[in-house]
Amino acid sequence: MQQVFAAELQKRYPEAEVVIASPFPQLDTPYYAHVTVIRSRRRNLPLATLHWLILDFMRLLGYTPHRYPIGEEIDTMINADAIVDLSGDMLTEDYGFLVGYSHFLPLLQAQALGRQVVICAQSVGPFRRLAPLAKRIFSRAKLVTIRETLSTNLLAELAEPAISPVHTADLAFMLKPAPLIRIDTILTAENIPPHTRPRLGVSVSALLANKTNRNLGTSDQDKLAIFAEALDQVVDKLGVEVLLVPHVYGPRPSGDDRQVGQRMAAQMQHTPLCLNGEYRPEEIKGIIASCDAFVGCRMHANIAALDNGIPVLAIGYSHKTRGILNDLGLSEWVIPVNDLEAQRLSASIIKLFAEATTYRQQLSTTLPEMKKRAQQNIEAVIQLIIERPGVAAK
Repeated sequence: MQQVFAAELQKRYPEAEVVIASPFPQLDTPYYAHVTVIRSRRRNLPLATLHWLILDFMRLLGYTPHRYPIGEEIDTMINADAIVDLSGDMLTEDYGFLVGYSHFLPLLQAQALGRQVVICAQSVGPFRRLAPLAKRIFSRAKLVTIRETLSTNLLAELAEPAISPVHTADLAFMLKPAPLIRIDTILTAENIPPHTRPRLGVSVSALLANKTNRNLGTSDQDKLAIFAEALDQVVDKLGVEVLLVPHVYGPRPSGDDRQVGQRMAAQMQHTPLCLNGEYRPEEIKGIIASCDAFVGCRMHANIAALDNGIPVLAIGYSHKTRGILNDLGLSEWVIPVNDLEAQRLSASIIKLFAEATTYRQQLSTTLPEMKKRAQQNIEAVIQLIIERPGVAAK
C-alpha cells in the first residue's frame, strides 16, 4: 500500500516529498528508492504517549511548535501538508489493546499539531476500550477511506455522526506485478520448475504461530497440522503441486512466514515447493500469478492472486478478509481461522479447482470496479492536499 501510494503520488507530482515513518527503518529503507524513511517511536508507548500529551497541552494553550528537536517523526509532521495512515488493518483491537493504541499515537500527535490526517484504504475496528480515542481520531480526520463495507458498519457503531467514510478499495489492487522475465529468473534461482500440473499457491502466516492471538482458538501446532493434512489430501486427490509463498519476513524471526512454512512442510507427506528468498511486493505478486489457485492467510497475498484472476480460498482471522471477499461477491470462499478443520479445508480447495471457471467469471464482473475504487484513494488525497492554490505537497 505504501509503495503504491508513494509511486502514484510522485508519478503525477515529481516534486512531492514523501516520508515514511517506520519502527524498523533499517528493514524498510531498501524497499523505497525515492522515499525518505525515518524511525517511528510509536512502539515506545510511554515516550510516544508523553509526546502526544505535550503536544495536546500546547494545542490547548494555542501554541503550535515550528520545530520539535526531540522527536524526528514529530518534527517531520510539523512541516507536512498531510499525514496519511496506510497501516491496512491496524486501527483495531483485534491484535490487542496495546497494538491498536501504538497505531493511534502518531495520529493523535498529528491532530494535536493541527495537521490534516487521512486514514486511507483501511479496514478498521472493532473497538472496545479504544472506542473513545477512535471517536476522537476518526471524527477529526480530514478524510477517511475504507476498503470494505464491514468496516463502514463498525465505524457507524461508534455513534459519531461526524464520521463520513468514503468506500474505496485496497491500494494493493493497483500494484503491478514484476515483469515475467524477472519472475522466471526468481523461480529458476529458487529451483522451482515450470509446472506441468496444476499449481496451488499457499500463504501461511506467522500469526498462526501466535498462541496469544484471541482469534486463533487452538495452538499453532494444531493449525499447522490441519493445513499439512489438508494439503496432503488435496495432492492425493488432484495431483497438484503446492508452492509456499511467504509474504512477511520479520521484523523478528518469529514473524517470518518462511519459518512457519518450513514447520508446516515438515509435517506433510508430499513435500511442497518453497520460496526461501526475500522479494519485493511486485515480485511476490508476479510469483503468485504463476499459480492456478491460491489459499491464503495473508490478505495482500490473496489480493495479489485475485487481481491476477486466480481463484482464492481465504483463511480469515479478522473481518477484513470477509469484508473484501464480500465486496467481490465471493463471501463463500472464506474460512474463519477458528473453523479450520482438515476435511473442510481440503474439500474447499478441491471445490475451488472444480469451480475455477465460475470463480473467474465472477472476478471479471467485480474486479474492474474494485480497481476503480482503489484509484479513488489517490484522487481523493491529491484533491485534498495538492490541488489547492500555492501548495507544494509534503
